[in-house]
Amino acid sequence: MDLFVNARCDVFLKALVAPARALEESISRGLRYRDAGADGFFLPGVVEGSDIRQVVAGVPLPLNVLVRAGLPRVSVLMELGVRRVSAGSGISSAVHGLTRRAVRQFLDGGTYDAMLDGAMPYGELNALFGERT
Repeated sequence: MDLFVNARCDVFLKALVAPARALEESISRGLRYRDAGADGFFLPGVVEGSDIRQVVAGVPLPLNVLVRAGLPRVSVLMELGVRRVSAGSGISSAVHGLTRRAVRQFLDGGTYDAMLDGAMPYGELNALFGERT
């Protein structure tokens, strides 16, 4: 059985060191993870293209980043050398935000636009749960 170890480093995400040291510390940890046998490097919180480029150059493991405000488009990330982009809880958080807006609009204003705009038709949603052959 193949096992892929994607070592997570929260230096940027949790601001574990001063911002001026975050890049250096992340690369240092990435190299230690590689030396310990990791197959990939997950660096959530990094969003600046120049930082991403330096991590890719400095850590010889496939880089995985997390969707955050300010993160470049996937096409740019590919050019920078990123190998995996994780949505994390972003999609479900967006759904919960839409749900809150729709409920508030419905309860407070008695209108439905937020609930109906872009909604997936029931038949299409139901088909997602259909049989697979």
